Amino acid sequence: MQDTGKTSLPERIEVLIAQRALQAGDRLPSERAMAADFGVSRNSLREAIQQLISLGRLVSRRGGGTYVAQPVEDQPVPAALLPLAALARGEADYWQDIMEIRQSLEGDSAHYAALRATARDKADLAAAYHAMAAIGPDAPLAMARADAAFHMAVAQAAQNPVLHQVMAGLMGLLELNISDSLARIFHLPGILEQLDQQHRAILDAITVGQPETARAAAHHHLTFVESQLRLVEEKAARERRSSRTLRHLAQEKELAS
Repeated sequence: MQDTGKTSLPERIEVLIAQRALQAGDRLPSERAMAADFGVSRNSLREAIQQLISLGRLVSRRGGGTYVAQPVEDQPVPAALLPLAALARGEADYWQDIMEIRQSLEGDSAHYAALRATARDKADLAAAYHAMAAIGPDAPLAMARADAAFHMAVAQAAQNPVLHQVMAGLMGLLELNISDSLARIFHLPGILEQLDQQHRAILDAITVGQPETARAAAHHHLTFVESQLRLVEEKAARERRSSRTLRHLAQEKELAS
């Protein structure tokens, strides 16, 4: 099933699921088998799997194995968040409410991950971190997806399925609300280096089993991200106001002539 086209690896995994008619709860082939089938490294495959986990397409179960997830309408927690999607699309400042909840949840997520992460969880988290590091500033959308996959890998390592499902829903709402800003943030001067240091601090604290350090690192990271999102959103708002003003003045001038 090797493919030299431009189809992404996560998309190729979803094609495999469709071709083999795998249903919710069915186990995917082993990593070794899929890596050989796709002609990719196991690290690349794990990164792709983490992206699909973060999107709610797959689940990784304790004891080993990756499985097709239940449809979102059959998952109580994500389904409970679906009514908020309209707000996320229509309310410009809705992201602030989401970030406020993330501060609480992701601090706990990092804390419990440091206490409970298995060797496999730590390997997946490291793979998600290195996937981010491999993406350059010219691919902001890919970076945003890799960033979300890293945070979902932390939630997975916390070994709390409720927390993981809530986090998946929140990440989806955040993307609906400010997807453009999430991409633009990666163009800010020096931002990639700072985010890399913050993600590394979270990874290191979880890897060595320091729960309070992991919690503090997660809080520091999200506080920083929120401050940068405010800058991006304020700049975008100014640009929108300026554009409206210029259009209005042009219309007034046209009417007066």
